[in-house]
Amino acid sequence: MMDIKVMLKNLSTQGITLDNAQTTFLEKFIKQDSIYQPPTFFSKNNSIGNLYLWGPVGRGKTMLLQGLQDSYFSHSGQFHFIEFMQLIHKKLSEFSGKRDPLLKVVKNLSNDFKIIFIDEFQIEDIADAMIVGTILEALSKKGTRLFISSNSHPDNLYKDGLQRAKFIKTINFINENFFIHHLLGAEDYRLKKISKFDSSGKDGNNLDSVKDFLHRTFNKDITDKTLFIVNNRKFNCLGCSDKALWLSFEDFFSAPCASKDFIEIVKTFEWVFISNFHACNDDHIDKIRRFISFIDIAYQENQKLKCFYDLNLMINLYSGDQLHHLWVRTESRLHQIASTKYLQNLEKNQTK
Repeated sequence: MMDIKVMLKNLSTQGITLDNAQTTFLEKFIKQDSIYQPPTFFSKNNSIGNLYLWGPVGRGKTMLLQGLQDSYFSHSGQFHFIEFMQLIHKKLSEFSGKRDPLLKVVKNLSNDFKIIFIDEFQIEDIADAMIVGTILEALSKKGTRLFISSNSHPDNLYKDGLQRAKFIKTINFINENFFIHHLLGAEDYRLKKISKFDSSGKDGNNLDSVKDFLHRTFNKDITDKTLFIVNNRKFNCLGCSDKALWLSFEDFFSAPCASKDFIEIVKTFEWVFISNFHACNDDHIDKIRRFISFIDIAYQENQKLKCFYDLNLMINLYSGDQLHHLWVRTESRLHQIASTKYLQNLEKNQTK
């Protein structure tokens, strides 16, 4: 049987202490895992070895799955849901033209992994719904254990989606064949961690420091993707994932972007981070005008936003005259956004 102390010790070395709800989940999971018996040639698997962990954003679901893998299941496959679906489609293309390509994908995956972690499980369209439903059921029947995290209870997956009735079978399968746990609690730990990160200290806004901080916060390196698409146009960035966008003030706001692009950004990304600030005057009028527009939109839409900069620089970020009447408001909003209270208020609004 797993020893809970192993994971608690591993997390403590990262400065992580579990709260009561997280500890309760871990205790229940370990108890559930202790009675799991893998299927054999002579007997089916009658005990539940799959996990479906769900709850609100920022409660530590990703951290818990990562902790389980690091502490007890190191030889497993770990994927974000989008990465998992990309892998499925890649393998389907490899088996294109062959009989039952989806079943060949399942066989391939089951040979590679006895346990698969899938983070931030979601269903966006009926095509993926049908594919992933077949994949999950077939993998499980072959004895591959599935550990899934999601923001939604299985009953609410693909809610109001087109032809959702075709996905009900998969929902029923998850309900019957997964240990389902609701991670209670309303505190957004990711938001709390970001709000407390001080980027004004020595090298706090250094790119390597920011990269390391974002990696630890999102449990993944977002800097492997340095292009993103908005309104069918490509823009450079310092990093990008499905939830977070890391922009360079110097590069992004020098590009020909506009308010319609900013609106799309705040609709698309949960978090926006900005670094690489530099002092500006009226020689940089277009850049400052774009930045003012972005801050106005982000502030109005309650965007989760964090700027990494030296406080002395921010005081003199714009020293020109032409946009001074607009900059006064922007400067005030930047001070509000930089405060811990700004993000904490966003957290309160999320839970209302």
